[in-house]
Amino acid sequence: MTNQEILPEQWTPVLDDFSKQHQGWITTVEIIGAAGDQVEVSGQPLLGISAAVKDREAVIEVMVGDRPEGHVKPAEAPAHEAIKVESQDGTTTLVLFERVESPDHLLRA
Repeated sequence: MTNQEILPEQWTPVLDDFSKQHQGWITTVEIIGAAGDQVEVSGQPLLGISAAVKDREAVIEVMVGDRPEGHVKPAEAPAHEAIKVESQDGTTTLVLFERVESPDHLLRA
């Protein structure tokens, strides 16, 4: 996995494209800050990631959702990818992804 910094003016198109390519991938969201590491979400399929400006601040939102049981199985050799968001206050949000065999099953329930 290689690191690539994304400039704020590129957030929307890059995250939209990433969301389309990774929709349904199993997602873990970790918050890393002064208070320690916290897992906010684990084992949920990705719905999408978006970027917006709210109240004059740039905001990146990670949307995950429930999955129908029995439809999601990790691949034998899962591909892993991650997005790391570093906030001005020093907090880091790490979003980890694991590919599933058939993410399109998630959209058919």
